[in-house]
Amino acid sequence: MKFGGDENFIDYLCPITEDKARVWSHKNCLLYVTEGMKGYASMNYYHESRQHQLLFVRKGGFIVHQHLEKPYRALIFMFDDTVISELMANYPDLVPAKTDGNIDSIDMPVVMELKTSAFIESIFITSYEYLKHPTTESRISLEFKFKELMVNLLREKDSNSFYYYLSCLCKNERLSFVKLIHDNGHYNFTIEELARTANMSPSTFKRAFKRYMNSSPGDWLRQRRMARAKTLLTSSDKNISDIAFELGYSDTASFSKAFKIATDFYPTDFIKKHTA
Repeated sequence: MKFGGDENFIDYLCPITEDKARVWSHKNCLLYVTEGMKGYASMNYYHESRQHQLLFVRKGGFIVHQHLEKPYRALIFMFDDTVISELMANYPDLVPAKTDGNIDSIDMPVVMELKTSAFIESIFITSYEYLKHPTTESRISLEFKFKELMVNLLREKDSNSFYYYLSCLCKNERLSFVKLIHDNGHYNFTIEELARTANMSPSTFKRAFKRYMNSSPGDWLRQRRMARAKTLLTSSDKNISDIAFELGYSDTASFSKAFKIATDFYPTDFIKKHTA
């Protein structure tokens, strides 16, 4: 159900039947797991989510690993970065007077387990009741529920990584952009896909990319993907098929062809040369 501007609240029952799958979200998610388990993998991070956990899932791409013994179900608030910026602008006491934009924020995981409580869980459960009656009043109530959730998640300031993370991203446009590219540059996603996730037109995205990354998107993303491929080929126990999947290629042959064009080596030859 939509509420506010373009935010959504959904009761999500995972339809994926494969053991692992590449997924992409154009919105951030606050996700409360009501049933089942699922693994979320990003570049250097893996999180095993389970029942009653509360997660913040940053917009972008990741790989999910399925536990098919039980269905995976979650209640999810989905929202853009602009919603957080507006919330913090309207309620400035929620955020520090000054944020240094510490570059360590770049390395924060795209999936973050948050501290929950009976009260926070009740916000999700009572919000679910509004899905049964999708009226104007229900949409207004969901908007209040989302704000109540955010206020309570940001209530504690000390040692609250979610609080610090959102503060940095919302107060530093460059950091937010670089974080999005840093987290997703090794996947085989199109420029149009990344632009949509950044809430930009492709032309605006390309200008921002040149300004912040000092490179064209195509060149930078190809280099990023191949650098990741080299690392995985020489420093992990993953086979070439798994690496091709992780990097977003449709099959091993497509990955091998792209790798040969970029490095003059096929993956198997590259492994032999650098692990001999």
